[in-house]
Amino acid sequence: MSWKRPLRYFYLRFIRLRATPANIARGLAIGVFWGMFPLPGVQMLTAILTAALLRSNKLAAAAGTWLSNPLTAIPLTLFNFEVGRRLLDRPPIEFSGISLRSVDGLLELGSDFAVSYLFGCFIVGAIAAPVFYFLGLPLIESSQRRFAARRAAQRSKKLGKAWMKPQKDTSRMK
Repeated sequence: MSWKRPLRYFYLRFIRLRATPANIARGLAIGVFWGMFPLPGVQMLTAILTAALLRSNKLAAAAGTWLSNPLTAIPLTLFNFEVGRRLLDRPPIEFSGISLRSVDGLLELGSDFAVSYLFGCFIVGAIAAPVFYFLGLPLIESSQRRFAARRAAQRSKKLGKAWMKPQKDTSRMK
């Protein structure tokens, strides 16, 4: 099975969301915020629950967590840690020989790493969420307008064809 089909399905579901652009953008921002935290398997659930509590779009919240994925996990981890470390004015930590891909490797780094990392996750998430909201809002509005216009054109085309069909002449039937 190709990856294009499920991706297209998700894209169409996202475009066809019947929520307001602000609700969708808010859900996306919530997902991006929780996507910054190291909660594998729980990020999406946390984002969906938060979106439900804040009456935002849950599908958009789930999609927002995908910002952190296997390809971006290590760069995001290092970036979030570095932001937290610098803001908390902590000394640098040597990463040589320690695997950032395992929980055991991260635990070896100790509490200095954990505090700096979580603080960095919060700060980066708190900055990225509004950025994604304000960038996403006009994009969502325009995509919903395009979708509505395309749908209206398809409906009018169908209606036009229905009017053009020859009608049965029932006046001659006796």
